[in-house]
Amino acid sequence: MAWRIGLTDPLDEEGFALLREDPEVEVVEARRPSPERLRELVRTCDALIVRSGVRLDAGILEQAERLRVIARAGIGVDNIDLEAATRRGILVMNTPGASTIAVAEHTFALLLALVRKIPPAWLSLREGRWERERWVGIQLAGKTLGLVGLGRIGAEVARRARAFEMHVIAFDPYIPEERAAALQIELVPDLEEVFARADVISLHVPLTRETHHLINRQAFEKMKPGVYLVNTARGAVVDEEALLEALNSGRVAGAALDTFSEEPPRSPVLQALIAHERVVAVPHLGGSTREAQRLISRQIVQQVLDALRGRDYRNVVNLPFPEGADYRALAPFMRLAEVIGRLQMQLIRGRIHRAEIDVRGEELRAALRPLGVAFLKGLLTPILGDEVTFVNAPLLARERGIQIAEAAQPILGAYAQAIACRVFSTRETRLIVGALFAGEPRIVQVDDFPMEALPRGAVLFMRSRDVPGVIGRVGTLLGQHGINIAEWRLGRDRPGGTALSFINLDTPAPPEVLEALRAMPEIEDVRQAFLPA
Repeated sequence: MAWRIGLTDPLDEEGFALLREDPEVEVVEARRPSPERLRELVRTCDALIVRSGVRLDAGILEQAERLRVIARAGIGVDNIDLEAATRRGILVMNTPGASTIAVAEHTFALLLALVRKIPPAWLSLREGRWERERWVGIQLAGKTLGLVGLGRIGAEVARRARAFEMHVIAFDPYIPEERAAALQIELVPDLEEVFARADVISLHVPLTRETHHLINRQAFEKMKPGVYLVNTARGAVVDEEALLEALNSGRVAGAALDTFSEEPPRSPVLQALIAHERVVAVPHLGGSTREAQRLISRQIVQQVLDALRGRDYRNVVNLPFPEGADYRALAPFMRLAEVIGRLQMQLIRGRIHRAEIDVRGEELRAALRPLGVAFLKGLLTPILGDEVTFVNAPLLARERGIQIAEAAQPILGAYAQAIACRVFSTRETRLIVGALFAGEPRIVQVDDFPMEALPRGAVLFMRSRDVPGVIGRVGTLLGQHGINIAEWRLGRDRPGGTALSFINLDTPAPPEVLEALRAMPEIEDVRQAFLPA
């Protein structure tokens, strides 16, 4: 039987040829499909290859009868409902890394156009004016480039910056100093130092809850006057209204923008940015080279064919596929390990350099390696976003100096099956143990504190003295700010000693509430984490 593969967007000729020439493949092309046509494709195809313009939500995926693979020709999968796809057993894959060189080169193209004022000079010349004195720019040699994010693209940008004789500094709390030194990059301890020292700031971070509006009004106030900003990451990493104000005030000398919070950009703020005389803006062209698109096309087609034939599962973002495993039986424990990893990364202070994993139950011990991969995926997702998969999580962890090993952990309670993960950072160590309750993840131990907590949504993690009135005062403060408590789970070492609270909230607590909680004399520490709902 032929595999039926639907294409909603064009592929490079080489990629399309791989499909067309395969005798076991029937290609169905439907460019920019209507909702009705998309439902038909979902219902009748074994695989779909899509780009960002097609949205596959839960309602559309309800039509899936034979669909086994959704392949995103690119990186971001925010247009695909991962939970709905996973629930229906559909693999979702992407092509991380295929456009790395293209984006790095594009970053420098934008930077050079910006600092040498090429676009306005060209427009002026086209209009018949010869205004050499008006378009005096700056040279890059001797300037300091500040990278926010030092992943694959950031590292490639740094290599090109050295060729321009720039000094490169970078902030990335998840990159070891040894890796930065190998790249001849000065790793700085915080963003404030990048803001204070950099003549040019270039952004290379994924869009996550933590990086949304990372570059805001406060950030611009801390930057060197006359700084240049380049954004080839995601538009919403920058508070665009604050950027417009900084450009108008002269705090920012110029900005080069490849991405926007709204694409196509229609809002008045974005239109004003695009029209600004000190802005170079293009329509999200970072990966738009023939070479990158050729690589993406070949890579995504080969991945789809291998997955359909059961040969290999590369860059699958929603399910692990260890060889010989019973996927359906293992999947709930994989989710548990991933949740523990997400929680660890958001609670730990300092840079993580080691992780240890232990399990209780012979069935889980046989699956220790894939469980460790799931844990690493959860650990890295809060900082790397969609880039992390079950396939590349170990590699990404090694690149960040994180070692994982099997080591016995003190698992409290009479659980037949449990997963324990301990992480070691430059500042502290934390053990988290999880188990399944009716197939759903639960946190059953944090360090030496037993508890039964629901790792879901916004969570307050609070350490306090075990004295009367703490729960009442905390509840009152949250209530005064309109924050409802969904669940409150508490463990303690002894009466009158230390209590550890795991508080599920209906809505996240804003920074001022966290500060007010930390100011209470009985509370020793408060942190907030965000987990899948």
